Amino acid sequence: MNRSSRLLILTALVSIGMTALAREAEQTAPAPGFRPQSEYAGTFLDAVDTATIAVLPTLIRRSERTAHSFASQAQITRFLNEEGVAAAITRNRRIKMLPLQPVSQWDLFQYGLDTVASALEGYDTGADYTLVMEFLLPVDHVIWGIEVYVLDRDGYNAFSFLLNEHHEIFTAAKLQARGSSEAARTKMIANATQVGLLALQQQIREARTDQPDESAAALQ
Repeated sequence: MNRSSRLLILTALVSIGMTALAREAEQTAPAPGFRPQSEYAGTFLDAVDTATIAVLPTLIRRSERTAHSFASQAQITRFLNEEGVAAAITRNRRIKMLPLQPVSQWDLFQYGLDTVASALEGYDTGADYTLVMEFLLPVDHVIWGIEVYVLDRDGYNAFSFLLNEHHEIFTAAKLQARGSSEAARTKMIANATQVGLLALQQQIREARTDQPDESAAALQ
């Protein structure tokens, strides 16, 4: 099945709706989010220290529409460069998403991956990888989930993952705006961006530590 077909199917899933977004976790895990396996993750881990990453505007996805945050984009770029994660540059291509619908975060994540990949087809970012962060806000002023998409030059998932209330790093941040002011919302987005970045750092660190174990497990 080609990427266009997958995108059509995932778009249909989003429009139909499957499960309620509003839910509370019964317990949290110390893992820095859920990162599905990718055959391109090893290449990313080997290259990221010297790779260039194009950071696109952050997606703020609500039930009515999807907005974009350039402040979050700048925060991501600054963090990656200052922390030495990779050489980050900004690109202002805005990814268009369907309005947020009541489906599982996993469906949203898969839809997002295909949508970002399709949006990058024929677009040269001038970088080895592209990073897009996404915040899910089914209810105003409360971030329900974070998704970090990291794709390679060919549009394949290199190191993407998602976060929600099942993960300690997310829950501890209490990503809710204190009040309805623009300043309160801005701070919430900045805090969520920091959570996504710290999770990315931890994902890289843990993946490098676990690589030998994963290889050994695959042989069993």
